[in-house]
Amino acid sequence: MRLGKINLRSNWNAFWCWWREGLLACLPIGVRRWLADSARRLVVMVTDDACVLVREEAGQDQELERLERATLDWHTIAVRCKAEKPRQLTLRLPASQALVRTLSLPLAAEKNLRQVAGFEMDRLTPFPAGQVYYDVILLARQPEQRRLQVELAALPRAGVDPLLVQMQQQGLQADVLDVTGGRPGLNLLPLEQRARGGLRAKHWRAAVVTVSLLLIVAAMLLPIWQQRSLLLDAIDQLTRVQRTAQQSLTLRDQLDRAMEASQILMQKKQTLPARIDLLRELTLILPDDTWLERLQIRGDTIQLVGQSSKASSLVAIIEASPLFSGVGFLSPVTTDPRTGKERFMLGARIGKEH
Repeated sequence: MRLGKINLRSNWNAFWCWWREGLLACLPIGVRRWLADSARRLVVMVTDDACVLVREEAGQDQELERLERATLDWHTIAVRCKAEKPRQLTLRLPASQALVRTLSLPLAAEKNLRQVAGFEMDRLTPFPAGQVYYDVILLARQPEQRRLQVELAALPRAGVDPLLVQMQQQGLQADVLDVTGGRPGLNLLPLEQRARGGLRAKHWRAAVVTVSLLLIVAAMLLPIWQQRSLLLDAIDQLTRVQRTAQQSLTLRDQLDRAMEASQILMQKKQTLPARIDLLRELTLILPDDTWLERLQIRGDTIQLVGQSSKASSLVAIIEASPLFSGVGFLSPVTTDPRTGKERFMLGARIGKEH
């Protein structure tokens, strides 16, 4: 499953890059170059023995300068940075100088992670909050336990402040302070120390990119929207025609069922003998010691209730008639104490079974 998620993420990233590049290709060349320059980021990577200036652009890193720490010339780095005109300047220190801890905080602390970490800094680290640069990255939410999993990264100010002062003396203002191998979005600088000079330019570039992409998307979607409107109109007309046709089919089915029911009734009337014939047949075949108290005819069934000297013989007598079939008792035979005869209830079907 982990491999499938990685492949899915890779495919999505590849699709996004392809789609974005296709849209940007529709822009004028000058605008594309201006936007490309706005995506450039410079990173000043400080190691134990060197200081490396790296350009990060379009997902690729390119080393521009490498200076020894012993003979570090910040003026050279400042000249190169000003020539590059980066969107963002990052100061990156080795991970060995940072203190990184995974913490569990209450869910309510999510809106103020930096403040909460600052209040607890002297308990979580050997330093008070005023002696470190720090940041907190949210790792996971645990709503069931009402907890947050976060990562705290901190750098002692004693090792960072001299570098920041040397950069400021050359007119360089760091936008981001992070560590090698740190998580995306990590910035240990306090909010008030982050550079804001290029904020208007960033907003302007973002607005131009957004408007350009919206215009391109609108130009691409307008024909599709028109075709969709025509298709919806055609579907609406087809739906009305189908509804009318369905009503006609329903009426025809109702008429067919009514005609079929009437034909069935006619056939039953034609196939079933008349009731006077049934009465005549029962009068002829029933023994003289048998009489009926009730006779009920319902459809193609008949029910007989009466008394007889020998009720058990009636099944064979009635079954032998050509007008009846399926003769059987509907209830146990009992003896009437007043008459001394057997009381019975018989049921039969009218007509012979085929």
